[in-house]
Amino acid sequence: MATGGFPALAAPSPAPAEQAAPATISYARVADLVTSVSAVATVRVRSATPLKRERTPDLAPGRARFYIEADTIGLIRGDSVMATRVSFLLDGPDSKAAGKSLRKRSFLIFGKIGPQVGQFQLASSTALVAWSPANEALVRKAIREMLAHDAPPAITGISSAFHVPGAILGEGETQVFLETADGTPISLSIIRRPDEQPQFSASLGEIVDDSASFPAPDTPLWYRLACSLPDALPPRALSGLEPADATSAARDYNAFHQALAPCNRTPQPVF
Repeated sequence: MATGGFPALAAPSPAPAEQAAPATISYARVADLVTSVSAVATVRVRSATPLKRERTPDLAPGRARFYIEADTIGLIRGDSVMATRVSFLLDGPDSKAAGKSLRKRSFLIFGKIGPQVGQFQLASSTALVAWSPANEALVRKAIREMLAHDAPPAITGISSAFHVPGAILGEGETQVFLETADGTPISLSIIRRPDEQPQFSASLGEIVDDSASFPAPDTPLWYRLACSLPDALPPRALSGLEPADATSAARDYNAFHQALAPCNRTPQPVF
């Protein structure tokens, strides 16, 4: 028996105490996952059976591979059907307690549905997250935002930068132009005025938008910038600039980069 994909599946209404509990995963980690997989589902583990050591020669000492059987609670994202009961492999600590700790727990899993609807392949052994109302809400938010038709594309590099000094000492503007996976222009702007904090903004499009703002944390543009920009401007981006302008552009870029909320994409262990 299989269940169809229903990405608009309504989230269950949590109890008031659960609503107060924050998500235990970061937006950046979820964005990494949802942009790299074709299926996201909620499951409840029925059993976790360790495979024999001779069947897992690639594992390091102290690690085990578990054959997981789980009931499908819902398919959050996917263009295929998924069985009401699925199986997948998961690596974890080599201990009996590890397998037992998974049983009867609910998880959000990220990966792809196998050739058979009852098979699921995790993107990695960290591509599952303990289920909670807040975690599911964050996953749905990231899917909605990161997969929108107008979502900012992946950043692949920095093409160029320039700096224009102002008419008075301490005034100037730096613009940095980014390279993206689909060619969509993204530019950064840093404006300095005497005795004021620098003004930062990021624009999508061919023309620098004077109304653009600095990206807020936990948004698609913030994720693309905070998790992809290099720590410093590459030398080629500064080629052709006068030494003083290159120094100012590098300084302004560093200030922009440091002002971004940090990209925390560390996986949360489930064992």
